[in-house]
Amino acid sequence: MKRKLRTHRKNKSSRVSSAASPLALPPWKLWVFRFVLAVILPAVLLLALELSLRIFSFGHPTKFLLPFRKDGKNYLAQNNQFGWRFFGKQMARTPHPIFIPQHKLPGAIRIFVFGESAAFGDPQPGFGLPRMLQAMLEQRHPENKFEVVNAAMTGINSHVILPIARDCAAAEGDIWVIYMGNNEVIGPFGAGTVFGRQTLPLPLIRASLALQASRVGQLLESALRRDSGQEWGGMVMFMNQQVRLNDSRLSAVYRNFKDNLDAIIKTGRRSGAGVVVSTVAVNLKDSPPFASAHRAGLLATEATNWTRFREEGMKARSNGDTSTAAQSFSNAARIDDQFAELRFVMGGAAIAVNDLERAQREYHAARDLDILRFRCDTRLNELIRLIAKNHDKERVLLADVEQNLADECVDHLPGEEFFYDHVHLTFEGNYRLAKAITPQVELLLESRFPRALSSDLPWPSLSDCAERLGWSPLAQRIAWTEMLPRLTDPPFVNQLDHAAHLSRVGSKIAELTSATTPAGIAMALTLNEAALSKHPEDEDLCVQTSQLAEATGQTDNAVTLAQRAVKLSPTSIEAWGRLGTALEKQLRFKDAASAYRHILTLDSEAYYALNNLGRVEASLGRSGEAIVAYRRALKLKPRFGPAWLSLGELLEASGKKAEAEDCYRKALANRIRNAAELNRLATFCHDRGWFEAAATNRAEAITLNPTDVSACLHAGQDFATAGLRANAKKYFAESVRLDPESAPARFLLGREFGIEGNAVAAEEQFRAASRLMPTLSEARVNLAITLVNQGRVADAIAEYEAVLKQWPTNQMARRNLERLRSSTGDIRP
Repeated sequence: MKRKLRTHRKNKSSRVSSAASPLALPPWKLWVFRFVLAVILPAVLLLALELSLRIFSFGHPTKFLLPFRKDGKNYLAQNNQFGWRFFGKQMARTPHPIFIPQHKLPGAIRIFVFGESAAFGDPQPGFGLPRMLQAMLEQRHPENKFEVVNAAMTGINSHVILPIARDCAAAEGDIWVIYMGNNEVIGPFGAGTVFGRQTLPLPLIRASLALQASRVGQLLESALRRDSGQEWGGMVMFMNQQVRLNDSRLSAVYRNFKDNLDAIIKTGRRSGAGVVVSTVAVNLKDSPPFASAHRAGLLATEATNWTRFREEGMKARSNGDTSTAAQSFSNAARIDDQFAELRFVMGGAAIAVNDLERAQREYHAARDLDILRFRCDTRLNELIRLIAKNHDKERVLLADVEQNLADECVDHLPGEEFFYDHVHLTFEGNYRLAKAITPQVELLLESRFPRALSSDLPWPSLSDCAERLGWSPLAQRIAWTEMLPRLTDPPFVNQLDHAAHLSRVGSKIAELTSATTPAGIAMALTLNEAALSKHPEDEDLCVQTSQLAEATGQTDNAVTLAQRAVKLSPTSIEAWGRLGTALEKQLRFKDAASAYRHILTLDSEAYYALNNLGRVEASLGRSGEAIVAYRRALKLKPRFGPAWLSLGELLEASGKKAEAEDCYRKALANRIRNAAELNRLATFCHDRGWFEAAATNRAEAITLNPTDVSACLHAGQDFATAGLRANAKKYFAESVRLDPESAPARFLLGREFGIEGNAVAAEEQFRAASRLMPTLSEARVNLAITLVNQGRVADAIAEYEAVLKQWPTNQMARRNLERLRSSTGDIRP
């Protein structure tokens, strides 16, 4: 009995213990407990981790604009690390320098320009859309102060522009200008991108970008996916990212673009800004498709017939037989009209017979069918018009730039008159673009500042804007020489009539050769100094004028102007780089090194600053520090040939020949397509006796700067030394064509004619060389030899006698003269 009682008490105790367990909690408390464990606790831990990472300075800022304090005042400056979130460190591009008061000054009007490289102003942001808008507005309304902020970037699209816009919403913009659409397919999250995942659902894209904006997200990113090591390689990177017009992924691209543009406009309106949305103009007439594809399901017999018709049409086209070409192309189109290049040549055939409506239809189709989608297409421009219309009662206006630029052309087909390539605008193109957008900007501003914005002044002319921005023939030539290396790379080399296009570009550069003479540079300097005197706080003008002052030997002025640029925009990498270069010219290497080190505080990935730092450290005799700088530059950009060459030279000088040879091999394998660097590499190869490599590099430099007479002469000499006489003759002849007054070029070309046995042509060149440089004895001696080869012995004797009269110690002339006299029986003492 007692035993049973003890057992009963034990069971009771057990029940009490069980009742005290959490499992016995009321259901609602149990759900709260689970919520705390599943949500609140992880959130607290994540927040703690985020705060800890920020305290220990892990990661990088992701806002487009960052606070900056200077002279006790608050400013906003560009974040040079902004692009890391979208492209990774090695491929990210930096924004244009921005340095504006955090709060607008009284009376200032602030305008933001959003977009991609075309809006950015590539290849010369100093003359791009934002600058042109500023020039127009200032001259129309000189009583007002305009701050036009270049918030565009190269390589981005609407997925990146939306975060930029949200970051700019608090920056007190009065007007937002949106010019975007070229990169929707090839930019981040597009159907043809190389920057990570393609065409994700929009909510997932935005969640992913939000996570990457946190330090925790950056930690996860660095742990899960190390940097790929891929460097920015230009448009060639996208060669395999082909997207047909009927690709199902394009519907997601269009849908995401529509939602992003709508969100950007709403963000601008919530910030209080008026918004100008622009359609996007592209080069239709002079930029053939980059790649074409046949329609799906084309039978072999159909393909054979299509090819036959197309070849017949191309042959007729080259012979100028327009009607036959048009008929053949139409026959091919009846079999397959989805091949973009065919539609392009059909457009040309339509222009030839003055059927402009047909031509416009064909050129638009060629653009839309291009399977390398680097241009804004018809559907994207339709969406821009539609979305602008949906917001037309909300201080949102459409600038139909596509239509406006078409209206500027007789055939309504924009081409080389407005574009350097497929989308990037010339100076005149940017002027036309700004002229289409500025009236809409004015309308929005007049509703907000009715008294301040009334103006009876005419629209500034192209020359007015050129004067304001310091545009000159030299700047134009620099733009074309900047574009030429791009145009000689894929995918441009695959375009129809590419050789003819390059020839036209070469002609433009040649026509502007006088701009590079001392007089041409002086004229450009005068234009820029005049503009800067009227706008002394213009950082872009300070940088431009500093470059020109340095080119004319005014090194003190160049440094002063660069220092002013740095003061006006202390976060400008370009301004600090300009200062470093100007200080180098003055041999102030320690000060230059400080400038380059400062660039690294603004952009830790600035490999070019490290390369420059290595150069000045070497100039100071600090080879150890220089080697460290070059190695750091190459860690950031392993395929940067100039740094490999400089590092090799330092290692060789320190006795490390094996390491140096490895550096030289890498320098030759990783050449930078820049004329100055290729000429430097060619000189290095020449000095080491690698004449064929020297000639090859020099020849490539000439393709990028086709008016360089010195490079042509050196290329010819290296080809001659390498035994490649046909190439040598070609470059000597080009030297003479470029500079008919060059005695060395005439002499060297004459020598090549003599070697190949063309005595008449050789005589012509040697006579010209003798006339141009009477002190060039080699030309007179070779002229005499050429006369002998023509059987004109008496003339040769007279020439030798003239040589010896001027140069009595010339032993070759004396020996040859004695032999000739002996052969004729004329023996003189």
